[in-house]
Amino acid sequence: MEPSEFYTMVRQQADLESVEEAEDASKPVLRTLGERLSAGAVDDLTSYLPEELAAELETDSEPESFGPEEFVARVAERVDVDEELAKRVTRATTDVLAEAAPGSEYRDVRQQLPDEYGTLFQGAENAEERVS
Repeated sequence: MEPSEFYTMVRQQADLESVEEAEDASKPVLRTLGERLSAGAVDDLTSYLPEELAAELETDSEPESFGPEEFVARVAERVDVDEELAKRVTRATTDVLAEAAPGSEYRDVRQQLPDEYGTLFQGAENAEERVS
């Protein structure tokens, strides 16, 4: 999936005004996800993404343990939006990520996160269907 296609899909799903706004919002979502996941999970995901998107997931630090509220707060701060819009952008970005990555890879990512992340990572159900 090309970056422009990724951002266009995020724009549509998050109901944003422009592709540029979707790009500015989805990059911090990917960056925050990279902070939360193990290096192995990040490597698996980045192998299916264009370099521009993969670079946002990559981090040199150990995975951090934080809940979905902190995830949304970090995105809201980085994008400089309210938490409701940050949730919407996070859901859209992770749903598009679920479409970009093979179902098994996305499922593995989702399994690293506690069940409480379910509202932010709704694409996991679709990933399960693609694996079956």
